[in-house]
Amino acid sequence: MKKTTLALLTGLLSLSLAACGNSANTQTGTGGNSPASGAKTYFINPKSIGPAYWAAAEKGAKQAAEDLKVEVVFNAPTEADSSKQINMIQDMLTRKVSGIGVSPNDAKAVGPVFKKAKEQNVQIVTWDSDAPDTDRQYYVAPATDEEIGELLAQTIGEEIGGKGKVAFMVAGLGSQNQIAKSDAAKAYFTANYPDIELVTTVSSDDDQQKAYANAQNLIQTYPDLRGIIGFAGGEPPAAAEVVEQAVNAGTLEQGQVAITGIAVPSVVKNYIKNDTMKTSIIWDPGKLAYTTVYVLDQLAQGNEIQDGMEIPNVGAVKVDGSNVFIGMLEITNENVDSFDF
Repeated sequence: MKKTTLALLTGLLSLSLAACGNSANTQTGTGGNSPASGAKTYFINPKSIGPAYWAAAEKGAKQAAEDLKVEVVFNAPTEADSSKQINMIQDMLTRKVSGIGVSPNDAKAVGPVFKKAKEQNVQIVTWDSDAPDTDRQYYVAPATDEEIGELLAQTIGEEIGGKGKVAFMVAGLGSQNQIAKSDAAKAYFTANYPDIELVTTVSSDDDQQKAYANAQNLIQTYPDLRGIIGFAGGEPPAAAEVVEQAVNAGTLEQGQVAITGIAVPSVVKNYIKNDTMKTSIIWDPGKLAYTTVYVLDQLAQGNEIQDGMEIPNVGAVKVDGSNVFIGMLEITNENVDSFDF
């Protein structure tokens, strides 16, 4: 099988789910680019524009706009930049949107702009990554960050036989979801796998080429590394590509470095089929974004967000306090072909 080059890897992450587009300024509504007059407008703000994960989320946001007959502006900086993200939110508040759904790059930095939104009676929901100590009303996620982190730690622990050196790859050191997931994984190792040593945590800042370079540095710096956990969508495929290339070059043995993490099925499909990765943890980012728009619209209408509520195209969700959970998916060689994102 022809192996993926770095350029192709980057292209996959940028162009997967091309139906969602890679526009830096996407605006959709019930009538494509001509939303219904008087429709409520919601700003859905991911961490960045480009990677396949966010492209899949955009598709879900567009579907919600069509189904709910609202206008959705889906936009973010082309790189994960907290200051640019905040400026973009401020611009949308000036446009007097009805609600904002934000995946914060920095959980603390968004506090002041969320306060401003509340003062303007704008609904505020976080999704994918939380900012709990702010004025946000709900957080939409697959599960708690702790549950996800523990599942990733359990997965890698089982794959490496409960002992050895492990490295963490994260998208951002200031991102609340990355912090919470990695902290939970560390705690799980301490409680269940005391013979696993966490050697380092490296950050890509949601830059795919940096993630690739980080993975290269890891296997060079730690020749006895046994496992890598990627806590964001770009990290596991970067690690898998580096490890697969090293195996092909004869510098690593097949299975020497186990890889797991959060990754879009379409991006890691070949790595799973090649047995470079055994398991990926994910949720449907389209449903996550759809739920975010749905919750914002319910809030704007003055409706309550209730446990077990049925959301079209998503199903029943779990509501725990101010958290809305849609559930997780485990991707393996047995089911990787069944996903369309």
